[in-house]
Amino acid sequence: MNNKIFVDSSIFIENFKGNTIAKEILEVAIDKFDVCINSIVFSEVLFKLIVLKSGKSILTLKSQNLISDLIKELKNYSELLLLFEVLEENKDVLNLSLRFMEKYSLLTNDALILATCKYYGIDKIASLDSDFEKATITEKIKLIRSMNDLL
Repeated sequence: MNNKIFVDSSIFIENFKGNTIAKEILEVAIDKFDVCINSIVFSEVLFKLIVLKSGKSILTLKSQNLISDLIKELKNYSELLLLFEVLEENKDVLNLSLRFMEKYSLLTNDALILATCKYYGIDKIASLDSDFEKATITEKIKLIRSMNDLL
């Protein structure tokens, strides 16, 4: 067992929206664990926050060149993400993700997140995404969905 916890994008997004459960999980994770993400989480979080903050479609944002202004507004959040250890994907992680897609019917990003955890020996993932439920049980990774799960 290690003291690492992988934080999924759902925790960040829900925290941004004001979800108190996500906020508590994120605060405790940062305080008590070595927190990790991968580039998938970084990308998902910033993409979703840009869309949420603007209230516009991503195509509208691109056509009106608004992304640079929005990312400046989200600077504190992007800096928070960079405080986390960023685990790199590699060919082994990609191969493992393909197996997880087939075995658990996960979409690509969720499979890459689970494969990253498995590859790096991380036995805890904080996520409000129910798609991880079956896979984390089978793969012996504790799914953190509430404060009780952290105890």
